Formats: sequence, C-alpha cells, structure tokens
Amino acid sequence: MAAYKESLPFYHREAWKRVRALALMRDQGMCVECMRRMEAGYGIRPKRATMVHHKVPVKERPDLALDLDNLESLCWEHHEQRHPERRERKRDGGDAGPAFKMRVIKV
Repeated sequence: MAAYKESLPFYHREAWKRVRALALMRDQGMCVECMRRMEAGYGIRPKRATMVHHKVPVKERPDLALDLDNLESLCWEHHEQRHPERRERKRDGGDAGPAFKMRVIKV
C-alpha cells in the first residue's frame, strides 16, 4: 500500500474549512474546469467538485490562503492536472491518488 502525504495543519483549521465551504457553495459544488470545458463545447457532463484549489499556491502567497478569489472548486482529475509535480511523485512511488482502493471482481 502506498504511503500518503500528511496534509498541512492549515487544512485542518476552522478558517480554511469555512472558506473551502464558501468556495464550494459559490461554485455550486461543481468542478469549474469541467464547467468551462462544457461551456466551450468540448466537455460533457461536469463532475462534482471534491477539491478546492489555490490558484496561487499558499507557499508563494500565504496572504491569499483564505482569499475566496484565489480558490476554485475542482474534481480530483482536474486538481491533479493543476499539480504536475504530484505525477512525478507517483512515478517515484510516492502519492498514488485518492485515498481509496478499488477492487475488481471478475464474473
């Protein structure tokens, strides 16, 4: 089983949880990238957002960490696309995706 990176303490704070909920409400719980693609005519059926992404990373601009204008709701796939460095870690045996396993049962 792959080891998963612990999340930063910031993401456990009430202030983050509140602004995250506001971002999801603002975006109606939908992935904004899926919606952009659908509106542009090359996407189909937008997915529910499971992640709230900082457009400008917290490490670069901690002052924007709780700024609603710096947040966008994304599905897991589009969030991973925003973080190409995670794909590199996966190749090296690090982070392997969402924290669940899928079992395939052949019938």
